[in-house]
Amino acid sequence: MQVDNTMSYATRTLANHMAGMATQIGIQQQEIDELKQANQMLKDQLKQKEGNANDVAKPDVDNGQTDEKPANSASTAK
Repeated sequence: MQVDNTMSYATRTLANHMAGMATQIGIQQQEIDELKQANQMLKDQLKQKEGNANDVAKPDVDNGQTDEKPANSASTAK
């Protein structure tokens, strides 16, 4: 009888411990998923910001004319 009670207690304790660990794993996995999503959003924002910066800079860098400066640099040279 004592052995049965000890085994029953050990089984319940182990089951409770495993359930707690499973809950912690679930919470951590959710946090990982949220961090991955936030990271992807930041990457997308960075790409968009870099894309906008490249779009703004492109006409000045390649204006279709050779050896000419952009129009606004002539006024600053005065």
